[in-house]
Amino acid sequence: MADQVPTLDNLGSIPQSLFSGTVAILAVVWLSAILRVYVRSVMMRSFGWDDWTIMLAIVAFTVQCGYIINVTKMELQPQKYNNVSGISTLVTEIIAFAGSYAVTGVFLKISLGFFFLRIIIEPWQRMAIYFCMAISTIFGMIYFGIVTFGCGDPEKFLLRTVQNQCISITHVVIPASYVHTGLNAATDWIMALLPILTIYKLSMPRITKFWAYLLLGLGAAGSIVSLIRFGYVEGIRPGKHFFKQSAKFALYSIFEPGLGIAAVNFATLRPLFKKCLEGAKSVSYSQGTRSGGGNGRKTPSMVPDIQLKGLPMSRSRPGDGFRAFESSSDDDSRGWTEISVTPQDLEKAQNSRWPQSSRPF
Repeated sequence: MADQVPTLDNLGSIPQSLFSGTVAILAVVWLSAILRVYVRSVMMRSFGWDDWTIMLAIVAFTVQCGYIINVTKMELQPQKYNNVSGISTLVTEIIAFAGSYAVTGVFLKISLGFFFLRIIIEPWQRMAIYFCMAISTIFGMIYFGIVTFGCGDPEKFLLRTVQNQCISITHVVIPASYVHTGLNAATDWIMALLPILTIYKLSMPRITKFWAYLLLGLGAAGSIVSLIRFGYVEGIRPGKHFFKQSAKFALYSIFEPGLGIAAVNFATLRPLFKKCLEGAKSVSYSQGTRSGGGNGRKTPSMVPDIQLKGLPMSRSRPGDGFRAFESSSDDDSRGWTEISVTPQDLEKAQNSRWPQSSRPF
């Protein structure tokens, strides 16, 4: 049975890569969470059930990341943990990681369901969403029980596995992992595809429909990683190289809920993006106004209907009415002036030809 006890030999850069990937996705998740809370609670004042449940998913995901970060730190110290006691502790941490992954998935699917219920209005579609939420929750809790208490006390998992006192990993745990992974992807796509026909039939601008489709796509983003995760389920088989074989499976178990949480958070940030865009346009307009508005000239759009503006200054004598305009000998005296048009002038203009000028009015 000694060949079933995993070791920390020949891990290479796997622990560092797993640590870096976990920290990166955890940072993205919390950044998106902070922005979501600001938009929903401050800007929109509509903090709903989908927001509360996504916060629970984020807490569970943080615990999940904490376990795998602790595992990578232990794997980086093989001289300390490459023994039966150390390996047993590592396996217990991985079991806790798997259990928190299942809990994260449950809260994430519930939050996604509430998110899509904000969009969907058709009764049969809403029933389908509730059905997906119920199925994913029930099987998620079953999967949590299988991976966490498959050997009873998680701290005795390694010993009982060697003694064949646990449920079969080959015949129970691995098939359950396949079903859980496939169910995650299926529920994501079902909930995302249901509103498409409804949105297509709505009479709204194309840009609004584009944003709606984008939100739906972001809501199902985690399912893409779920499909990739399929190829690494076999890595959880027990054996001497368990830690090396299961590294990619663990990494995708981090990225699947992490990207799903971040995507659905970013899907709620359109009001913030819109506000930032309007602010950028306002700053650009202000700069353009300052750069083009300092010449002191008045534009024709500012001219009242009763006056003519934009005529060059003339040397006409008071009381002479309209006379031929002459150029000023002093260039600095050129400018813009206003000349009021009296009713008598308009009456004369009907019987006489209006003086032409080479300068535009």
